[in-house]
Amino acid sequence: MMPSLRRAVLLTLACALAGCSTPRTPAYGDPSLLFKDDFSQNTSGWDAHTGSEATTNYEDGHYLIAVEQPGIDVWAQAGLDLSDLTLEVDAAYAAGPVNNEFGVMCRYAREGDKSQFYFFLISSDGYYAMGKVVKNKRTILHPTTGDFEASSAIRTGPTAANRLSAACRGSRMSFSVNGTPLGEFDDAELARGDIGLIAGTFDETGVKIHFDNLIVRKP
Repeated sequence: MMPSLRRAVLLTLACALAGCSTPRTPAYGDPSLLFKDDFSQNTSGWDAHTGSEATTNYEDGHYLIAVEQPGIDVWAQAGLDLSDLTLEVDAAYAAGPVNNEFGVMCRYAREGDKSQFYFFLISSDGYYAMGKVVKNKRTILHPTTGDFEASSAIRTGPTAANRLSAACRGSRMSFSVNGTPLGEFDDAELARGDIGLIAGTFDETGVKIHFDNLIVRKP
């Protein structure tokens, strides 16, 4: 079933519950590599919260986002400050309704209780959307209909895992799933910020998504 337009209700656990940390800059031998994480160690810098409303925590070598309220998004950040990048991650359905949404974020920043970021989302029933959140208001910038759109590139169902790839280069944002480009848009409002993982519900609760094998590189 096609997801409806999102309600303007946003919940962030990484800052609201755990506090916003000073951005860090990991060092790697590969100069093109900005950040990587297989979530095998629970000390790699992500939020570790487990609660009745939502969970953002390490779990069995994955990173889990679980959402137990209807109509909200929950996310966690890595604690970085980046501009141009490419980001890839494995995202797998773990439980709950397939009418869900999950994906990645770039250029995340927060001022008071207002968040801003670019997002790249899919659902377990085969839809996608990408766009931005500014002052907690979400705008879908692709597809141009302003709503989610179906794609056969997305693996669907309760055992589905997908490789998500987002690129944030200057004002050009693009999104691929399992190696298939889904679209792109141009927007210059957000210049830099953190990366993040995100999952959300519509009418039903209990969404659980596992993330793994995250790689962030210079574009």
